[in-house]
Amino acid sequence: MAAPPVERALVLWLTNASHAANHFQNQMVSTLYPVIMAELGLGYFQLGTITAIRVVFGNASQIVYGFLTPFVRRSQLLGIANVVMGLGNLFTGLVGGYTGFVVARTVTSVGASAQHPVGASLLSGMFPRRRGTILALNSSVANIGSLLAPAAAGLLLLVVGWRQIFLVVAVLCLLVGATYFLLRDRVGVSGQPASRKARLARGKDSYLRVLRNRNIMAISLVQMVGAAGGEGGVNQTYIGPHLVRDFGLSLTMAGVALSVFTLGSVVGPLCFGWLSDRWSRKTIIQASLLLSALVTLSVAHQDVLLSGLIGALSPWWPAAQESFLPFLLLNLLLYGGVTSSRQTLTQALVADSLADEDRDAAFSVYYFVAFFSDPVWSLVTGILMENFGFAFAFSRLSVTYLIGMALLFLVRSPGRTTSSGPPGGHAATT
Repeated sequence: MAAPPVERALVLWLTNASHAANHFQNQMVSTLYPVIMAELGLGYFQLGTITAIRVVFGNASQIVYGFLTPFVRRSQLLGIANVVMGLGNLFTGLVGGYTGFVVARTVTSVGASAQHPVGASLLSGMFPRRRGTILALNSSVANIGSLLAPAAAGLLLLVVGWRQIFLVVAVLCLLVGATYFLLRDRVGVSGQPASRKARLARGKDSYLRVLRNRNIMAISLVQMVGAAGGEGGVNQTYIGPHLVRDFGLSLTMAGVALSVFTLGSVVGPLCFGWLSDRWSRKTIIQASLLLSALVTLSVAHQDVLLSGLIGALSPWWPAAQESFLPFLLLNLLLYGGVTSSRQTLTQALVADSLADEDRDAAFSVYYFVAFFSDPVWSLVTGILMENFGFAFAFSRLSVTYLIGMALLFLVRSPGRTTSSGPPGGHAATT
């Protein structure tokens, strides 16, 4: 039975809010790390170890959440996950040393990892006719959380310590988690087998069907190959130092430039998601990948491009010499807009490709595969930058988008949903 419009709107905006809180608590840590490192005596090696452990457990947890959906409703699962994320932030604010910090951040990551697969599955089922737009909206709202986090954390540090900031965020996550439990589930478990053994077997069969589904595996590979699935990690790590070291920007101006990039990641997915609901989703993804390759090359070689532009315009426009910063900001705005759109588009294509009963398993597999290589490629990008420079390292990123375009030819364009639920599936369970 389909949920009424008011309830669907409630689910949408609660999911948006929890996704924004998820991104906020994750992004704010980068601002807090300097004071945390000083107080706990952490070095860069320990910081890298923390990141690696979080990523491993977070990725593994996404598979587990897919197995849990036959036993726990999606809304309740998101509620539990947000509570776990809140407890992880609470423990982070109370730790006394390195080991405790590792455990606390890992617990936080395990809770946070439910948002993408379970949230995407929930929204795809509740809005089958507007999947591209809805998933893009969810991503854009989450990116607003990322946009606000550094400035908010920096301002809070002026009045409270880093521990108190984690405690405040913990309360926010716990409140969001508790709100999920207030949702009225529109569909029960009547369509599911009664015994736990049968439900477990059903979940196993669902994963096996997903692993045999060429569309799902090809789409997951597209997300993984294109900038190694998580170009966000590469961008957060390397663009800032590049702007400061290679272009001589101040820390403040580099922060402004990164904010412009994040602004692009808010607007871009909405535009591409809207287009994908009206034209072939596969074609729109390929267009976004082509644009991603071109704009990434533009960012990688923007000093060369700008020199040529200035040389061409200077005879007629002497002020062209001062156009570096506007050109840089425009480049980063476009870069954020096109490269951040692939994830929401591929999510929608995953949901289009199978029935409701396999959607949770599909999103779990999709996110596990898509982000599996993220830490490796982040390290590889650092090595390439160290030895060959920013232009070479980011030119490599542009090639991965073209490989992703080629992989999409393996994907069969699925039929669009015309009813209140996915083709051949069941009504969505909140």
